[in-house]
Amino acid sequence: MKYDVHIYEDNQGMLMINLPDEIFLIIDLLLSDVQEAGSKLWLDLIDKVLSKQSSYEELTGNACTIEIKYDVTKIVNEYVEENQKEYCLIETAELKQILLMWDDAVTSKYGE
Repeated sequence: MKYDVHIYEDNQGMLMINLPDEIFLIIDLLLSDVQEAGSKLWLDLIDKVLSKQSSYEELTGNACTIEIKYDVTKIVNEYVEENQKEYCLIETAELKQILLMWDDAVTSKYGE
């Protein structure tokens, strides 16, 4: 994996994630949109693009929209505040790996 990603439980027992600033919006995506329900919906769309069944997919959740292309996915914060960056880019395959890591952490904490 290209990025240093660490998933952990905070002092209140909630799953959290540390990752590089350049892909900071993944935190909003995971904590606001994916949460403990798992990332199957997001992964299905990513797999559809990575397998070249589709050239582009888009999904809007509670806080973020992801625009999936084969090489790069754009994550957009729908509620950006003044002086905040409204989006970040991540390689689609890397985003998939982070989502799989998150799902593993959710399964470890909460079970199936």
